[in-house]
Amino acid sequence: MNTLAYGYALDVVTEDFPPFQYLDKNKKVQGMATEVVRLVLKEAGIKAEIRMYPWARAYKRALQETNVLIYSIARTREREHHFKWIGTITPYSVYLWKLKKRKDIQIHKIEQAKQYLTGGVPKDVKLDYLLGYGFEVGDHLILSKSDVQNLIMLANERIHLTPFDEIAFSYSVKQLGYDIADFERALYIEELSSELYMAMSILTPEDLVYTLRKALEKVKGSGQYDNIRQKYLNNTTD
Repeated sequence: MNTLAYGYALDVVTEDFPPFQYLDKNKKVQGMATEVVRLVLKEAGIKAEIRMYPWARAYKRALQETNVLIYSIARTREREHHFKWIGTITPYSVYLWKLKKRKDIQIHKIEQAKQYLTGGVPKDVKLDYLLGYGFEVGDHLILSKSDVQNLIMLANERIHLTPFDEIAFSYSVKQLGYDIADFERALYIEELSSELYMAMSILTPEDLVYTLRKALEKVKGSGQYDNIRQKYLNNTTD
């Protein structure tokens, strides 16, 4: 049961998206973004359990329920008025990735990727981006429940491309025991690349939102945010 904060019960939801958030061997949620979120909650004087779901379920809870904190979430025009945005917590650089041996796959703009089969995740901003460019499930896209599953399908040549954050891709390749030299970037997706956020469901009271925003500012101002970020960046680029 989550501790009441300012008279409100707060739920925290996320997805499996290493190294930003993932389950360790003890089934506890860890990761770069998770460490930041926990510091923010501590600074705000809030104790809340972090629950991990498939992205579509986590997103639905944050979209439809009250006092739900979701991370790590991309801030887009379509999502802008559906959430109360607390602030940025991780860098985010998205590329289409392919197997290095597929020299025939040469992409200079996103429309050219329609020649190939690309992996996607329901309710994910990367899938929404591709759908916006006319990609269709079945013809151009195969859906799975996570980016990691799409990476596995890419490695097994079941798909040709998958959109993936650069830090998360490097980390996931290592965790799965693959060789990063077997993959390469096919296209940088600038429109999706920025930073990921922590956000609250739209009906969250303003005093709670304000408290969380101020807590995040203090975490960043103290240097703790930069220390966490550097620790994970060093681990994924070794």
